[in-house]
Parts: sequence; structure tokens; C-alpha cells
Amino acid sequence: MATLTIGDREVTVDDGFLRLSPAEQGRAVEEIAGQLGMRAGRQNAASSAAPNDTSGSQGAPYGGLALNSTAGGNEALYGLAGLPVDLTRGAMNLGIRGYNAATGSDVAPIPENSFGGSRYIAETLGQLAPVLDPQNTEDRTAEERIARGAGQGAAGALAPELAARLLLEKGIASASPAIEQAAGRIFGQSASAGQAAANTVIGAAGGAGGVAASDAAPEPLKPIASLLGGLAAGAGGAGLLGVPMLAKEGLQLARNAAEPLTQAGRERLAADRLRASATDIQAVRDNLDQGATELVPGSQPTTFQMSGDMGLGGLERGAAARRPELFNQRRADQNAAQVNAIGGLQSNGAPEAVVSAIRKRMNEIDADADTAIAQAQGSARTSAERVGQGQAPEQAGAALRASLEAARGVAKDRERALWRAVDPDGTLALAPAGLKREAETITTGRTQSAKPPSGEEAAILDVVKGYGDVVPLRELTDLSSRLKTEMRAERMANGESPAYARMSRLSSAIHADLDGAVAGKVQQEAQAVAAGQMSIDQTMFANLRREQEGWLAGRQSTARIANGGSDPVGYGAGRQDAFSRPSGAEGQTRGRFGAAPRDPRLPSNDLQPSFDAAANERLTAARQATADRIATFDNPTLRPLRQRAGTNAPYAVPDSAVPGRLFTGSPQSFEAIQTFRQAVGDGPALDALGPYVVDRARKAALRDDGTFDPNRLASWRRLHSDALRAFPELDARLADAGTAADTLAQVTRMQSKAREEAAKGVLARLIGLDDPSDVTRTIGAVFNRQDAANQMLRLRSAIGKSEEASQGLRKAIVDHIRARFVGNTESGTSGLGTVKSDGFQTFIRQNAPALRAAGFSDDEVRTMGRVAADLQRANRSIASVKLPGGSNTVQDMLAVGRQGETPTLLSRVLMNIPAAAGGAGGFFLGGPLTAAAGAIGAKTVADMRRAGIETVEDLVADALLNPQRAKLLLATPSRKTERATWELLGQYYRRAATVGAGTGMANEDRRQAAGAR
Repeated sequence: MATLTIGDREVTVDDGFLRLSPAEQGRAVEEIAGQLGMRAGRQNAASSAAPNDTSGSQGAPYGGLALNSTAGGNEALYGLAGLPVDLTRGAMNLGIRGYNAATGSDVAPIPENSFGGSRYIAETLGQLAPVLDPQNTEDRTAEERIARGAGQGAAGALAPELAARLLLEKGIASASPAIEQAAGRIFGQSASAGQAAANTVIGAAGGAGGVAASDAAPEPLKPIASLLGGLAAGAGGAGLLGVPMLAKEGLQLARNAAEPLTQAGRERLAADRLRASATDIQAVRDNLDQGATELVPGSQPTTFQMSGDMGLGGLERGAAARRPELFNQRRADQNAAQVNAIGGLQSNGAPEAVVSAIRKRMNEIDADADTAIAQAQGSARTSAERVGQGQAPEQAGAALRASLEAARGVAKDRERALWRAVDPDGTLALAPAGLKREAETITTGRTQSAKPPSGEEAAILDVVKGYGDVVPLRELTDLSSRLKTEMRAERMANGESPAYARMSRLSSAIHADLDGAVAGKVQQEAQAVAAGQMSIDQTMFANLRREQEGWLAGRQSTARIANGGSDPVGYGAGRQDAFSRPSGAEGQTRGRFGAAPRDPRLPSNDLQPSFDAAANERLTAARQATADRIATFDNPTLRPLRQRAGTNAPYAVPDSAVPGRLFTGSPQSFEAIQTFRQAVGDGPALDALGPYVVDRARKAALRDDGTFDPNRLASWRRLHSDALRAFPELDARLADAGTAADTLAQVTRMQSKAREEAAKGVLARLIGLDDPSDVTRTIGAVFNRQDAANQMLRLRSAIGKSEEASQGLRKAIVDHIRARFVGNTESGTSGLGTVKSDGFQTFIRQNAPALRAAGFSDDEVRTMGRVAADLQRANRSIASVKLPGGSNTVQDMLAVGRQGETPTLLSRVLMNIPAAAGGAGGFFLGGPLTAAAGAIGAKTVADMRRAGIETVEDLVADALLNPQRAKLLLATPSRKTERATWELLGQYYRRAATVGAGTGMANEDRRQAAGAR
């Protein structure tokens, strides 16, 4: 428990009060005082809690050396963490004070413990543990103040570097390398844990020194004393840390002076020279580790050629000026290796063997072409023979007309038989009532102005007037035939004239009378059936149907037997002859009228109508046969083929022109052929017309060798495509013949093209050569063409699998390369010409595909590529380090070196320093004689050292010529230089100055704040 004295009263509180921060304790005291009706200042809170502590504990504030050093470190850490907020708050408070002074206002400043500031951080952590708030720890003695300053200085030295490293690890500060570099220059950067510890010691020394100086100085000088004391103490600490390094560096300087006197020292000096000259030493090491030592066997590169480092290139140029024989020999060795690599690709072979192989191949091509053409020609000739030999137009026309006349004769005979069957015994008669009425109407219905009938028309009307009530059927059929003949004549002469119209009416009346006779009979039988006087099976139509079915069955059976069991073909095939036998054949059993008088010329009052349905059927069939014959044979297509002036007169269309009327190139040809086929039947039509078609095709496209010309045959078939639809099988044979002919044409073209291809280009130029040099020159010229790869492929194809020719081709190409790219200028004393670097590289880059096409393997082409790459790499020593605009001669560089041959006064003095130093040392030790000996000894050592340095130049030249030795030299660790030592000491002193100044100012601020309290 603790007792607080507030005013004149004591208040007891629990131990939790002691764990509060000073600010919280102040607020608690004010609250208690308010409850007691008293007023207490926040500054008295801590002191009021100290007396009468019933718990026996010392309480806050804390003290001691350890806690003060910790408190000082915390102050530095909190100050660094809250620095941005503290600076911002200070600037804002400065603005507030200015504003108050200018306006007379009383704006309150931002409190010290504002969010994020150093005081806020301290109070917040103090709430967790009071010891974490530096204000809870009091420095009562000088030792405690010094400890507090040391802690503050140590933390101030290490904290910025730790913060920067944390930001780098989180990837925050890496975004701004400038900030990182600036912080390093101000606070330093520790390369090791030892350096970090040294920096901490320097910071602690600076902090302690600043506090000690401040305590010792009078009050007015304490701030400056604190600052200067911190600087002095930090610098002193840095100096003490640097003494061992200075001693070590001095010893190293002595060793360096003696290095040229030993082999190991000279090697280190040579390695240092390489490192100092290299532009990027790490890249040099990587290239020496990874690069190919020899791209071409025997062509060893220099270190500069292998690494590509321009700094080493300049070093090599200087070394080559001092030892030209070494570097010239290297160039000669490289050139020899390159020339031998090119020649080794094909050392044997005869270029003229290429020509022999080409000639042999040409003969084989000719033989193969002749064989292929002969086979194709035989196939085309066979296909043409399968088409047929054809038939001349005269013979074909005669055969066509004969088959047409024969078919028409058969149709005519059938037509006559049908007409005879209508009224075979001339006994049929009927009443021409309609005909007579129409004739009377024509005669009496004519006006006086109309032209009266004349000629044949008038004669026909007179005949009709003489008819009685019943006339023989033959009278009407003859009259109908006579009437139609006159109608055709009238129409041809005058068109559809009034006379033609009147005769048409008479013809229609005849047909109406025929139909009326049958209709009257049907009506009578219908009335008899209705009255029960006759059975329906006894009617005319029932009898006619039975008779017709039986007759047709017998006729079809007979036709099948006649045609070998197949249906009849040709004209009238499949037509049903729907007519019955004459009515008199069955008498009264068929229910017909009684037989007419045997003499049809008896007076009309003695005739009875006997024309029934059966007779009408026969008459209709006869008429249809006549119509079919006219439509089939006397149509516009076939009638001209039969026309002639008289029975024995020649035909109007000669035999030779008949086939051409049917088979033409017009679209109507197919219909004409179909009309002919319907007339004479498929067999006779195709047998007669097919040979003519073949003859026309042969005339149009057959060549003398018995094969069709495919183009002419195709054109002919296109022209007659419609007509050929009627001959599908023949057209298929023609198509086969055309295909075979086209194949022959293709084979001929291919073989001809093969001959032409073999006889042009490089093959044509080579085939007439015999001299090997001419062959080499011609093959080499292929590489100048845009299609060099294709030409080489053709050349390889022409020589086939001949090993001798393949070797000759490769030998010609290698000889061409050597003649074109190996010059006459000797390389060194090797006896070999120098390879033209740029030209060879360009040749390989542009012609790699052509070289592969010529038969060089991928490995061999890669060998050529390595030669080109080796030339390019070797050229670095010649072109890469030239100075633009200068002569770049070795003499120029040697002239620069000769500028130092005449020693200056200063150089003489410097050269004699070792002798003077040796003499002075000897004089102090033993007098004049000893001085002379010392001078001579020192001079001797200096000369030996200079000789060692000259040997170092040889080591450098050797390393530049041998990359592996350079690699070994660069692998030795480099010694630390004086510059590195002085840089480290400078870093120590910069850190001491920064930390000492910062600690001194922090201590002064804390001292002033404590005095204010």
C-alpha cells in the first residue's frame, strides 16, 4: 500500500497506483483532490506518492546505471520512431505561436504527447510497463547520467541502420536507392557484425562524452560543451578502433613493396593488373568459365577474345605492342587451324565425276521417258479401238433411212389391218342425220354475199346431199378421208379459211353421228334392262368387255412367244388394240342388230343401222393408228428424211446428210434422236446411228498414231453433250478413250518437262564441261544465285547415289571456298594465306541451306559456322579496340611509351630516394662507410624490384595469351588496399560525429526539461 500527501491531507492508495505512468498518476491525484475539494498540480503527483510507502517498495521514479542506460536507449529509439510526428508537431506549433503573436489569439498548441510522437510512444509503452517510459527513470548521479548518455548514443548509432535494413528486407526502401545511399553516407553501412559492434561502441562513447562534458561545463556553456564532448569522445573511440587497422595496413605496404621480388608476389601483381584493367571482372570470370576455349581445333583464343572485355582488349593491345612476336604467332596459329578446318571437310574427290554422273542420269531420264510414253500410247490406242471403227455418213444415212422406211412400212401395214377390221365385209351402216343437217346448214345458211363452196368442198356437199337416212359405214369413212385430205390442202394453201372452217364442221358431224349410233344402242339396252327384258350381262358393253379381255390375253401370249418370252418392242410396243372382231362373226348371239344387206349400194330405205360400240372401238383404234403413224413417222423431224418428188424419185435429203439431221451439236439433237428411236426401236436406231457418232468423233479428234487428241475430243464431246445423252455407253467409251489420251498427254508433258529441267540451269552448264577447274568454278557460281539451295538439290538429285560424284561435288565446293576466301597474304611465316574473315562469315551465314543441300552434314555445316565464329572472335584483337579517327598503329603506341625515356628532374629524385634512404640509415648506424653500403644496398633492392615488375609484364602478356592462366590468376584472392582501410576509418569518424552530435543535443533537451520540472 502507498500513502499520498495531497495538500495537508494523506490518502492511502493500493499498489496499482505505483504501476501507473507519471501522467496517469497526475490525473489520479487531481481526481482525488477534486473529490476532497482541494487543488493539486500534476507535477506534484509523483513526489506526493513517495513518502509513507506502506508497502516497503522504493516506487517510481526508477534509477541505477543499468536502467538509465536502458532509458537512454529507449529515448533514442522513441525519438527515431516518432521523429516524423515530432517534426510535424513542432512546425505546426511554431505556426500557432506566430498566429497568436500576430492576431492576439490564444490558440492552444498541440500537446507533446500527440498521437504518433515520441512522447506518445513512451507513454503508451509505459502503460504496459512503467520502466519502458524513460521519464519514470531518474539519473540522480553523474555516473547514471553518463550511462544514460552512453545508452542513448549506442542506440542512436545502431537504430537507423537496423531500420534501414528492415525496410530493405520488406522491399520498401529498395524502391528508392537514392534514400538508401544518402542514409549510408550519413550513418554508415556495416559490412559485418564486427563493424556493427564497432559502430555501437563509437555511439556509446560519443553519448557518454557528451554528457560528461555537459556536466563539467558551466551553465551557459553546457549546450556547446555537450555537443563538442560527444564529437570528441566519438572521434576518440573511432581512432582507437582504427589503430590496429593502420598498423596492419603499414605492414601490408611493406609487403607490397617487396612483392616484385618473389614469384607469388609477381603473380599477385599480374592478377591485380588484370582486375584493374577489366571493365567487368565478374563477367570476365563467367566468360572464362563458360566459354569454349577452342571453337576450331588448334585455334586458341586470347583472354580478350574469349571474354570480350574491352578493358582487357586495351591491355592486350599494349602487350602486343611490347611483344609483337607472341601475338603475331598466335594469329598465325589461329589462321592455320581455320584453313585446315575448311580443307578437312573434303580432302579427296574429283569434281569431274559430277559431270559423268549427270550425263548418266540424263541417259536414264531419256530411256525412262521413252518407256513411259510408249506404255501410255499403247493404252490410249487400245481405248480408241474399243470405241469402234465407225461408219461413213453415206452408209450410215442409208442404213438409217432403210430402218425408218422399214419401221414405217410395218406401222402402215398394221394401220391398214386395223382399218380393214372395222368393216371387213362392208355390212355396217348408220344414220348420218347430223352430217346431213350440218351440210344443209352450210348450204342454206350462207348469205348472198358469202363466197359459195367450190371445187372439192362443193363436191363433198353434193355427195352428202345424196345420202339417205342410212348409209354404209364405208361411205362415211371414205368421206372422212376425202374431207381431211381437202382440209390439209386448204390449210396449206389458204390457212384456216372459211372453207377450212366449214369442212371442219362436216368432219365433226361425222364423228358425232358415229358416237350417236352407239349412244342410241346403249339407251335401248338400258331401257330393256330397266324393264326386265334383258340381263345386264347380255348388253353390248358386257359382251364387248368379255370379248376384249379374251382377245387381248391371246394377243399378248402370242406376242411373248414371238419375242422369245419378252415384251414386244419397237413401234406400237405395249399399245392395247381395243377393238372387237366384226359384228357379223357372232350373229344375234351378241345382241346386235340383224345383219345388213350384203350389197351396201342398195337403196337407203333397204338399209338398217348396224354400227355398234364394237365397230366404234375398231374405228377408233384405226384412227389412232393413223394418228400414231403420222406423229411417229411424218413429224417435222423424220418426214424430211423420206420426202421425194415421186415414188421412184431420189430423196430430197441425200444419204450422207441423214445422220447429220439427227446427231448435231444443238440442244435439240437429243430430242431428234429420241424421236428416231421411238420410230424404229432402240436396237435398230443405235445400230444405225452409233457407228456414225464414232466416225464423227474419230474425224474430229483421232490422230495418225491411232490415239485421240484429248483436247479436241473433250471439245467435241462438250459440243455434242446433249446428243451423247442418247448414247450413254458410247459416251462412256469415248470418255475412257479421252482419259487414256489425256494420260498419254500428261506422261508426254512430264517426260518432256523432265528432259527440259535436266537440260537447263547448272546441269546444262555442267554437262558440256570436262576440265576440273571449270567444273569447280561452275559449281561455285551456284552460291551467287538467289535459289542456290534449290539448284544444289537439283544437282544432288541429278548425280543420284553415286558416292564418287558426291565426293566430287563436295570437293568442288571446298576448293571454291578456299579459292575465294583464302587470300595470298601469308599469315606470319606459316606458308598459308590469310582467311578473309568478313567474306567467309557472310558466305556461311547466307549459304548454310545450300551447303546442306549439297551434301554437307549438320555437323560439317556447324564446323564451318565455328570457323566463322572463330574468325569473328579473333577479329576482336584487330578491330574492337581501334580508336576512331586515329592511325592506331603500333608505332603510335610505342611513341607514347618513348615519351618517358628521358627522365625528368622529379623522376631522377624519385629514382634515387631508395639510395638516399639507405645511405641515411647507414650513416646513423655506423658513419660514412656504413652510409655508402646502405645506399648501394638500397639501390640494388630497388633495381631488383624494377626487374621484378618487368617480369610481371611478361606474366600479364602470358595471361592475355592463355585464358586458362588468366583464369587461375583471377582466382587468387585480391589483397586489401590502403584506400579500403582509409574508407573504413572515414566511415567510423563520420558515424562518431553524427552520433555524438545527436546525443549531445538530446541530453541538453532532457536536462532543460528536467530543470523545468
